[in-house]
Amino acid sequence: MPRPGLPDSYRTKAQAEGYVARSIYKLKAIDEKYRLLQRGQRVLDLGCAPGSWLQYLASRVGPAGLVVGVDLTPPAIKMAPPVHFVLGDLATLDLETITAISPDFDAVVSDMAPRTTGIREVDQQRSLELALTAWGWAGKLLRPGGHFLVKVFEGPGIEVLFRELEKAFQICRRVKPPGSRAASKEIYLLALNRRAGVGKEKE
Repeated sequence: MPRPGLPDSYRTKAQAEGYVARSIYKLKAIDEKYRLLQRGQRVLDLGCAPGSWLQYLASRVGPAGLVVGVDLTPPAIKMAPPVHFVLGDLATLDLETITAISPDFDAVVSDMAPRTTGIREVDQQRSLELALTAWGWAGKLLRPGGHFLVKVFEGPGIEVLFRELEKAFQICRRVKPPGSRAASKEIYLLALNRRAGVGKEKE
């Protein structure tokens, strides 16, 4: 993590390139290494504010694709196709609100993080709960062969989620992209190529 008063090179780069947050470079690095995204895909971005992932996703899927973002807070970007935004709480949002836009998705991504308390165990548990919520949505909306990417803080419970993903996908990885600060406990669980008929089913 940069020392107080020193510039953050990723933040400076994001500002220069027109992205609203430095987190874009985490997704970009993962995409470039694992080929997560393709033209024409339908992608669901959970916890999408402030919107840098929406910006990158839109550039990758192109005008023939679809990007649906969901958050409690509207993103700080200009919304235009292929991006659609749904205002809502993932804990209470109706599934039909999303399926009315697209019945399924080629990829589901989540960069959600809790408001931290400074108490490691509390923050990690809240992060895990958000990751499980994201997997719950992906389990309902991700097509066979689709991909899932979710941020979570390292700690108890991650192994249970990782093993569940290993059963549902052909390839699973723990990833810490270069954009993640060295002192951060965040990692990303990447699950590629969902197996047909495995994982949580649509309700």
